[in-house]
Amino acid sequence: MKNFIFAFILFALLLTVNAAPFQLNKRAITFSACPTAGDHPFDLLTVHIGGPDPPEPGKPESFNVSGKMTKYNIKKNKSILVIGYGDLNGQLLHDAYIQTFTESISKGRQFTELASDVPTPPDLPSTYTLAVAIGDPVDDPDAPVDTYGCALATVGGKSKNLIFIN
Repeated sequence: MKNFIFAFILFALLLTVNAAPFQLNKRAITFSACPTAGDHPFDLLTVHIGGPDPPEPGKPESFNVSGKMTKYNIKKNKSILVIGYGDLNGQLLHDAYIQTFTESISKGRQFTELASDVPTPPDLPSTYTLAVAIGDPVDDPDAPVDTYGCALATVGGKSKNLIFIN
């Protein structure tokens, strides 16, 4: 009987140790601050992914974005939430998702915005970046959004601190 208990414990331990590396491959995405653009630091956004984390190629995803803008007001029907998938060279992999805010939010006030049915590119590389930003649209083709809140994550590899949302 002692041998049976010992063998069972050894077997359970072996299964646990063997399964551990697979759990490391399924880590949730961690968003961090975006690189500063000159003397224009961005407020950090908190981002939670509602479905599979990381997102599955070609399947819509939901994002819960929250934070507090310290220098800018979010303006009703003007300010936008932008979510984009990019490669490691800073190029978009798919059209960015854009959602207009439906209420004004004063700087210093906590907010939460839900973006549901955000398209995920059908072909995701093994390593890519995911950027979430808040800003106001401007008439500049090189930088179409004046960004004041941002979060950036690298999925599947090491970050190069690239950003494709200005």
